[in-house]
Amino acid sequence: MNHSTDRLQALALVVASLLCAAVAQAQQPAAPMELRQPEFELREISRACVFGDCQNGYGTLEITTNVGKDIYRGNFQDGKYHGNGKLEQMLTVITRAYYDGNWEMGIRSGRGTYWSGTGDLYIGQWRNDKRDGQGSYFFGVKDWTPNKYSEFWLSQNVENYTGGFQNDLYHGRGTYRWPDGQRYVGEFFANDKHGPGTFYYPSGTIRPQVWEFGDFVR
Repeated sequence: MNHSTDRLQALALVVASLLCAAVAQAQQPAAPMELRQPEFELREISRACVFGDCQNGYGTLEITTNVGKDIYRGNFQDGKYHGNGKLEQMLTVITRAYYDGNWEMGIRSGRGTYWSGTGDLYIGQWRNDKRDGQGSYFFGVKDWTPNKYSEFWLSQNVENYTGGFQNDLYHGRGTYRWPDGQRYVGEFFANDKHGPGTFYYPSGTIRPQVWEFGDFVR
């Protein structure tokens, strides 16, 4: 009887482990989208400084292209975006991307907010025009406008990743939250779960796990 019980217990542990692995593999984080680029080649038609100083100071620059009008409001240095400024950029005739934050000689650098125009929102640190440092990436925020939602509200109500970024990828310590409230807190490497982490299920169950480059280990 004891041998039979031991075998059943061992089998139950194996089944539980396999089920855990299957569930974990099914709940893989979505990767951040690449920064949206115009869907076809843009042609600049004209540009005009419609307010202030667009060379070395604060001003408003309007750039007319073949798909619409881009507008930058903020600080300039040597004719380039530098310091704090807001850029609204037409990617198609109906899609407008938005960036509000810090610039360094025309390059996004420092803290800033970027909305893709189609639902993806990033709030955090930038370096060399890439998401790099601490930040939050939110999915499916299609009706976003400046100041409509707080960063905390978004972190608790939409699918998102909050933590370290490097070169536009999840990297370092981070938290990924799914729409049903399930969370994974742990280490990431180039968008993949990598190293120790913990799953927090809506039921209240807490399960420590170990991952290796996106593959479940235990």
